[in-house]
Amino acid sequence: MKKILKLSLSLLANQFLASIGGFMCVIFVWLIARDSIYSHLIFLLITYPFFIYIEFRAAFNYGFHNPDRRNKPESKSYIYKGALSGLISAIPLIVLICIYIVTRSSNVILSETAKLYSRIICMYYNWPMCNIFPNHVTAVLLSSIIGVVIFPMLGYIAGYKNFILRDKIYEIL
Repeated sequence: MKKILKLSLSLLANQFLASIGGFMCVIFVWLIARDSIYSHLIFLLITYPFFIYIEFRAAFNYGFHNPDRRNKPESKSYIYKGALSGLISAIPLIVLICIYIVTRSSNVILSETAKLYSRIICMYYNWPMCNIFPNHVTAVLLSSIIGVVIFPMLGYIAGYKNFILRDKIYEIL
């Protein structure tokens, strides 16, 4: 459990790092395409792969250094450890999304504040997607949780099994 909490804190820090990377891309993308759909698509194409890479890599390292990998090779407990740590790291985002959903119709100020902070926390995904699909903000906010859970899970499994895609490509070539 201690390693899962360490991984979840690492994943949370990586989410903030991806958001800072998103803040750095805002001016660059705005200079290229101004405020258009294309600028938001370019922003998404730059920031989301960066987020995927750092989340996958952090979970890969934790999965690779799991002592059960050598001691209990037949164990299947590794399958959900990455997803659990990703879900734990998404707790601040989940709380903000719940606040947004609950207060959407009654308290507009709290709802807009929760939406703004959730867009800042997931700058790499929520900001461009909420601008691309402005009428589907709730769906975009809910879909932002999927990437936070799926990519660490895949990274942990790949690290545990020592599956390196680059090596597989070299074998084929």
